[in-house]
Amino acid sequence: MHRSAFQTSTSLELTSLSENFRTALGALRLGPHGYIPDMTAPEGPSTGGGAQATQHLLLLPPEPDLSKLVVGRVNKHEGTAELRTWDYLDAVYRERFNEGVPVDPEPYAQFLESAQGFLAESGLRVSLSSALEAGGRGRSSGNTVGMVLILLGLLGILAAAILWLFVLKH
Repeated sequence: MHRSAFQTSTSLELTSLSENFRTALGALRLGPHGYIPDMTAPEGPSTGGGAQATQHLLLLPPEPDLSKLVVGRVNKHEGTAELRTWDYLDAVYRERFNEGVPVDPEPYAQFLESAQGFLAESGLRVSLSSALEAGGRGRSSGNTVGMVLILLGLLGILAAAILWLFVLKH
């Protein structure tokens, strides 16, 4: 039997969305290396009632020594899509690899516009994530939050000690 005979309707819908994305945008090549746009499809026959409905938008490298780039996500179950701006990609790539993202901004902007149109036509609310949002991601954000919490705790202890001393003197 064909695999689709065992897929749920949601899984079939997401597989179809992925195939339509590849048909609409898969012929694009983003320079200078020729990255290829792609959208993941569900791995199994079911999405668990939509709980596993997130699909990733990718730029696949034409060469094995280049990294796959995650450029967004789609959740048809929630009716949302998020695309990452070139600045976002560049910020994350620089944080991770200490060099600029290997995709030129102009072709990426054209891809972004095409992807936005495709996703909107597919009935999704599309949002863009910028470099400012990328700055809060990564390894350092957890350390920053931890340091702030420690400082707040120390300030609380200091304030309690000053208050206690003030109460003792009066």
